[in-house]
Amino acid sequence: MPAKKDDVVQTVEVAGPGASAQRKNDTAAKIVINAAELLQYGDAQLSSVLKRQPGISVVGNELRMRGLGSGYTQILLNGDAVAPGFSIDSIAPELIERVEILRTTSAEYSAQAVAGSINIILKKGVSSARKVVKFSLAHGENNWNPSLSLEVADKNAGFYYAVTGTLSKTGYENAPVVTESLDGTATQARTLRLIQQKNLADFWRLALTPRLNWELDNGDTLSWQSLIDYYRNVNWGRDHEILLEGDHTLYPDNNYRASSHTGMLRSDLNWAHRINADSKLNAKLGLSYNKRETDYNFYGYPQERVLPFNRHVVSNAIDSSVSSSGKYLSRFRDDHSLALGWDTALTQRSEARLQFDRQPGSSVVQDLNEDYKANVRRLALFVQDEWDVTNRLQAYLGLRWEGLNTETAGRLMPVVQTRSSVWSPVMQLLWKLPEQEKDQLRFALSRTYKAPTPRSLVPRRYTANNDNGPNNPDYQGNPQLLPELAWGADLAYESYFAKNSMFSLSAYAKRVQDVTVQNLYEKDKVWITSPYNHGTARVMGIEFDARFALQNWLLAAPPVEVRVNAARNWSKLDAIPGPDNRLTDQVPLTANLGMDYKPGEQQSFGFNFNFQTGGNVQVATGLRNYSGVSRNLDMYGLWRLENKVQLRLSINNLLHQDVLQASQYKDQDGRRLRSSVTPGSTTIRFQVEKSL
Repeated sequence: MPAKKDDVVQTVEVAGPGASAQRKNDTAAKIVINAAELLQYGDAQLSSVLKRQPGISVVGNELRMRGLGSGYTQILLNGDAVAPGFSIDSIAPELIERVEILRTTSAEYSAQAVAGSINIILKKGVSSARKVVKFSLAHGENNWNPSLSLEVADKNAGFYYAVTGTLSKTGYENAPVVTESLDGTATQARTLRLIQQKNLADFWRLALTPRLNWELDNGDTLSWQSLIDYYRNVNWGRDHEILLEGDHTLYPDNNYRASSHTGMLRSDLNWAHRINADSKLNAKLGLSYNKRETDYNFYGYPQERVLPFNRHVVSNAIDSSVSSSGKYLSRFRDDHSLALGWDTALTQRSEARLQFDRQPGSSVVQDLNEDYKANVRRLALFVQDEWDVTNRLQAYLGLRWEGLNTETAGRLMPVVQTRSSVWSPVMQLLWKLPEQEKDQLRFALSRTYKAPTPRSLVPRRYTANNDNGPNNPDYQGNPQLLPELAWGADLAYESYFAKNSMFSLSAYAKRVQDVTVQNLYEKDKVWITSPYNHGTARVMGIEFDARFALQNWLLAAPPVEVRVNAARNWSKLDAIPGPDNRLTDQVPLTANLGMDYKPGEQQSFGFNFNFQTGGNVQVATGLRNYSGVSRNLDMYGLWRLENKVQLRLSINNLLHQDVLQASQYKDQDGRRLRSSVTPGSTTIRFQVEKSL
């Protein structure tokens, strides 16, 4: 957004007061998490860090703002939308300078942010030479996981460079227990099965973030920054079925082996040109490439334990994009900061899949050859203005037009094209209450949307190898999907009542049209689910966030800082019959309680308790899903030694609570219930950091 009093968007990286002041003074509501807070608990995954923030929930490895996932939460990398298939945990916290959480969209960024946006800013150069090496060793889920990171930066005259790299090995071993029951009509036998599963995985990852920056003689700056990420994973798993009543599945004993290689490159070239004292032009050219190759084998043994059925799948998926963006910033009349800009991108997903099936005891191989390609062309134009209406009232006004053109084609399908465009106005107001230097109100009104992903447009069939049913269906994309459109309003009260202390209470309401729901149906005795647009949803919620030092209330109290936040979310979808017709498995409640104790400059200790509810959700007619409550306790200790050495000990998921998931389908033919319990695991991590 345009800056005030000068024409440069300032980047503030100051622990504590800096982040708090930026949250207080920025017209657009945002929460800033600096590098120190990102590394505080020694987390290996960014999702583990962000789950402690207000309004953020984590389901699997998917981040959700206001409980909404599956594309409702926009992930940005240096201000640009990430490529489809991007995992936020592919970026180690050591590579990140700061994270910004934006509850309301802005005209500058893509309006694909119905729930909000999370902007990840990679590390840049520093003002002086810096060399830091870190080594950590963790044990959790029956695996030893080492990690090594190195950060090098230096500056010489008008040139600086910075390189941060990480090399890590992670893995897991878990043993879910699945219970499946089928209750038919009076003429059908009851079935009850117990399925013992075991899953193992190893991941090796290498990531680099090089950055070069030149300050040119005419005052221009040119910078190049990239993210290079490569990882390889090997998975193995098996199912052993114990029949308690009724009939076995087709393959009561089965196992799979899979290996994949994934490479990602993200590269941005930025140019900043000062036109005069009050105006500036920024332009960016970006390239992104992500390729995944997978080799998968499934072996299913019939009840007689003879030769197995074998399904061998070789597949690859490539996501690539080229983008261009820029903005003109100008300060005029001392109370307006104006920005005009563009944002355009071409994203392409190509997917090829070869499947070979061999029946038990047969030499005949049945093959299936599929390939698809989906192109998404996007063009956006925006204008925004930050206006100092009075010395106590600030306004942000923005308008963005964004057009989408999607084209899907494949070997077994004709070309399908869809076009859509969205006008996205946004208004944000910040009012500092009269005769109050610490209290203020915020209000925002915006229009956002959720675009279908290339994967959801491609009509490739993702098959369930065994036990296909309404609780475990095949999945197939829909090339006719359209964007979901949403209007939203936000209201917040904030009080910055003491140094490094604040309290915030906010509420929101949204109306979402053309919601993507699942069409569950049976065809040729095979259950399939496919997305389609249908209906309207109402979404609302409240949230509070507080941070304070105990010494604000009791001068004799120990140096303890307290963090507490909670968010309650509701939604109702009119296309699905109730009760529990919530939107996209919305997480109803999240809460955090954390404390940090700093007896001196050389030591600090802390804990965080995270609570997240699940409950029932009506997915489709007859189909209900259930997820259990999550309770997570993390602790850390940090010791700063001589010779620029730091030691950090952290314990994650100390309660190691089991993960419960269930699904129930009920119709006139009976009821089918499938539930799974995955034992939890505690991770202990020890880290050594040395400044060279």
